Amino acid sequence: MMLPWEAKKQVEELFDLIFLEERLCLEVEEAKSFQEECCAVRERVKQISQMLKTLIRFITSAPTSIYLRPINCIVAKVKDNFELALATVSKCKCRSLLSSLFTIRNATSFRGLSHLLDASISDMEWLVTVYDPQNGVTGPTTKNESARLLVWSCIATVKMGRQLEDRVQAAICLGLLAQEKDEYKNIIFEEGGVPPLIKLLKENSSLKAQITAANALCLLANEQERTRIIMKEMISTVVYRLSRTSPTRDQIQAANLVAKIAEYNPEVKEYDLVRENVIWRLVTLLSSEPSADGPKINLLNPELKISCSKALWVLVEGSVSNCRTLTETKGMLCLAKLVETEQDELQYNCLMIIREITSIAESNQEFRHSAFKTNSLAAMTVVDQLLRVIKEFDDKKLRIPVIKSMGSLARTFSAKDNRVISPLVFRLGSTDQEIAMEAAIALQNFACPENRLSKEHSQSIVKFDGVPLLMKLLDGDEESQHHGLALICYLANHDINSNVLIEAGALTALETIGAKHPKLKGLVSDAIFKLKSNQTGKHEKLDSSVKGSITQIIVEQSKEAINYLRQGSEILWEELTGFAQKPEETFQGDCKPLLSVSFSRIQLFHKDTFCIKNISTFLLDTTFG
Repeated sequence: MMLPWEAKKQVEELFDLIFLEERLCLEVEEAKSFQEECCAVRERVKQISQMLKTLIRFITSAPTSIYLRPINCIVAKVKDNFELALATVSKCKCRSLLSSLFTIRNATSFRGLSHLLDASISDMEWLVTVYDPQNGVTGPTTKNESARLLVWSCIATVKMGRQLEDRVQAAICLGLLAQEKDEYKNIIFEEGGVPPLIKLLKENSSLKAQITAANALCLLANEQERTRIIMKEMISTVVYRLSRTSPTRDQIQAANLVAKIAEYNPEVKEYDLVRENVIWRLVTLLSSEPSADGPKINLLNPELKISCSKALWVLVEGSVSNCRTLTETKGMLCLAKLVETEQDELQYNCLMIIREITSIAESNQEFRHSAFKTNSLAAMTVVDQLLRVIKEFDDKKLRIPVIKSMGSLARTFSAKDNRVISPLVFRLGSTDQEIAMEAAIALQNFACPENRLSKEHSQSIVKFDGVPLLMKLLDGDEESQHHGLALICYLANHDINSNVLIEAGALTALETIGAKHPKLKGLVSDAIFKLKSNQTGKHEKLDSSVKGSITQIIVEQSKEAINYLRQGSEILWEELTGFAQKPEETFQGDCKPLLSVSFSRIQLFHKDTFCIKNISTFLLDTTFG
């Protein structure tokens, strides 16, 4: 293998040190003073020189590029110590009066030199161990190693390790070091740890190795410039392998890598490069049709779509910007189609992507208005598929996210859109307690005061017999009761629903069960007050109606009585006037009987008038108190 320029230069420096060792040995032979100390120095220098020769052999025979950073640093110190040793030994060549004056100083110099050479021996032993191909290049071996030696060990293993597992373990170690201290992050970056990790990321070896490298890189991205460099390299690698021209197996692995990177490092999702490149390519692959190139590729296509859907699911979770990008790339229509045509894991993943998008839409008004316009074909298509799943599928795993999605979209539906509320109300009666509870939670979004159409939606809930189903839900566990009570309280806000709620026993339920849910204290109190007020008003209205009916009867009867009196008085008057106008000759005999009859009629008329007056007074007094 031809050595790169940096390695050649390093080998030359090592040969220079060996030549320096030879010069030092010659100087030791000529020493006149401190001969014992000079010989000890020579032994140490020879030991170091031997390790330098071994290191040269390792470098020149290495099958891969060498990590030179630790060699550069350690060899530079060895060179300084060799030069100091040569200078110290050179002073011992002559024995003069002047040199004897520096005896004490030279003795101190030899002691310090011995410590320095011992340190160089230790460093060189570490270097030989790390670069020895027989050792397989392992990570740090002792806990007593300095931070820099720990980092060097790991980087060397990631770059030069023969076994993939060794490289993965070293990358994990780098990640742990970066997580422990910012100091380690700086050392890893300064000592060239990023390029080997990027190389491991780019290798088409194993997903585990790529994920490990990516996680370590993300942990190192703690400064703006570092982040820019690292993210650019990472994303360019992923984007290249997600391209249409890449082998399907590479595309699958890249999609899985994106999912894992985003899962372990959520901050990565917000980078512009992810939105501008990765999401678009994932949607493209997700919407791709089976290829005509061969059956093998088509067998991999479902696996590719599952991997892409997983990656998109993680990328859009909690990210407004990524949800917006997905909806702008026609991703909604793609998701709706896959929900309609696919099944199992792929269908579930697509529903979960929709769930994340609708969750963002619920909390972000601007995004809701842009992504779920009333005239949006994509939005209508998605809603159609959600309704289909609610109505036709019995799989709880699919139904629950769909019900949640419909609840999140509550503010996007018009008052006339009963097709949405009807299936949700129907699910209130589900035998599965969790589904019934989720339906109640979803319907709360329709009936809550924050929804400007809460009155119309609450009427629809009542219209579709939601109240009896809610009353049954109150027989469930504490959580189901909580959400059932909340929905009842929202329905009670509108007077038009009061009669149905009262007849169903909602008032009693609120007074008894509501006390067990202190978190709903305010809602329950307001609902009870509202229902009781409407109940009192109803009774007052009923009493008023009864009084009105009685009054009407009295008035009618009084009219009849008055007519009777008027007619009676007229008849009596006619009789009296007729009697007075008759000539005397027309009366035969005594006229007293006729006068007696007339007088009797007058008395009877007076009596009837008095009775009618008393009856009217009695009825009015009884009715109105």
